[in-house]
Amino acid sequence: MAKKEAKKEVKKATTNEEQVEISIEQKLEALYTLQQVDSKIDKIRAYRGELPLEVQDLEDEVAGLETRIEKFQEEVKKHTADISNYKIKIKEAEALIKKYEDQQNNVRNNREYDSISKEIEYQQLDIQLSEKRIREATAKSEEINAKIAASQQRLEERKQDLSVKKDELQSIVEDTQKEEEALLKRSSECEGMIEERLLVAYKRIRKNARNGLAVVGINRDACGGCFNKIPPQHQLDICSHKKIIVCEYCGRILVDKLIIDNYKE
Repeated sequence: MAKKEAKKEVKKATTNEEQVEISIEQKLEALYTLQQVDSKIDKIRAYRGELPLEVQDLEDEVAGLETRIEKFQEEVKKHTADISNYKIKIKEAEALIKKYEDQQNNVRNNREYDSISKEIEYQQLDIQLSEKRIREATAKSEEINAKIAASQQRLEERKQDLSVKKDELQSIVEDTQKEEEALLKRSSECEGMIEERLLVAYKRIRKNARNGLAVVGINRDACGGCFNKIPPQHQLDICSHKKIIVCEYCGRILVDKLIIDNYKE
């Protein structure tokens, strides 16, 4: 009777041990699958390349050019208003000169004549100064208008480039959107099979890895991530699937050929 109970205990312990082994193996398979799926997502996003950034840069440049043109146009408006004001001043000065010249004909002495002559001279100088300011404002307006024309030409070119890049990006997104959505769904499913602590470690390793590989196989007795040699005993531990083992050099999670072969696309 005691022997039967002992056999049951051994059988029960063996069964529990197998369940633990299967659990670890499933986790490793889920981790490897997750890695493969995430790598495919990375490739899709890499396929888009720098296009999203190029589109953003072009949008920023277009906005900058539009703002620049608006500022130039405001400057031209200001110079136009100044020219208009100077022309009004000239007309007012000419009217005063005519008025003073009429008064000169009715002066009673030289003192009044000289005083009016000085007023006429002052208005003539004011006219000359206004004419000078008109020439300066006109020259500045012409210079700014030339800049506006160059900026508008550049703006049209950038808008055309932006349209082409947007169409190109949209085409790529449409081509890969369904595939990416399916991969993201599968990635989420794999994450659901992995405990939180292990998943956090996976994401941390992946973030720090240059190629985004957090789970790698053994290749020619070496880590598939950093290519450092793995001791034979360490390899046996990896193949036993009794625990999650990481590379002692790069920290990546290691899996054996069996886990890799069990992976299904």
